[in-house]
Amino acid sequence: MIYEIAGLKIEMNPQYPRLARQSENYKSNGNPVMQIIPEQTEKLYKAICNRSPEDREYICSSAVFCREIIRHERFFLHASAVVVNGEAYLFSAPSGTGKSTHTARWLRKFDGAYILNDDKPVIFPQKDKVTVYGTPFAGKTNLQVNCAVPLKAVCFLNRGDKNVITPVTDEKAIALFLNNTYRPKNAVEMNLLFDMIEKVISRVKVFEMICTDDCEAADISYKAMKGL
Repeated sequence: MIYEIAGLKIEMNPQYPRLARQSENYKSNGNPVMQIIPEQTEKLYKAICNRSPEDREYICSSAVFCREIIRHERFFLHASAVVVNGEAYLFSAPSGTGKSTHTARWLRKFDGAYILNDDKPVIFPQKDKVTVYGTPFAGKTNLQVNCAVPLKAVCFLNRGDKNVITPVTDEKAIALFLNNTYRPKNAVEMNLLFDMIEKVISRVKVFEMICTDDCEAADISYKAMKGL
């Protein structure tokens, strides 16, 4: 079966309902540039032997995808991507920090806002813009849409008892991106990843935010990331 995910033709043959259901809207045709086989992640596949076959297929297919797209000048960010007025805003944070809660505030605040992907949006830095794609791999919430949206800004969240957002230096931004994506094992692909991250931070603003889970946090992050 051929799918188009993040602008790439991919061969994938889901055997269980979860992956098949999540990938349904990505069905396509043509010649694939990569093939996703869950067993390609041999160590991970064995490590999660206690999970159901359905979950193993989904998790390992996601891992293969995130690893292979680097060769095609794309990378994923562990983030929740919310779209407002045709622009994507990415919020990244360790699991349990509250990125999905934060983007939920945005959905309530802005008419027409939606989640592009709630776990693994793909970033594609191009010559004069940066595009974010939804993917079938959307974590526990399974919130995802098959579309491409221009990236407006990225924010790395930390939980706190106040709401403060600040731009980060390029050096700090690189470290934050690396801590929240797949890091290749070989030097060639690692250099590709570094190059992509540098392109992203040269085109869009990157922030770090200490935030609460109240509505004010959404107001503050939006104004800063929008540049108001």
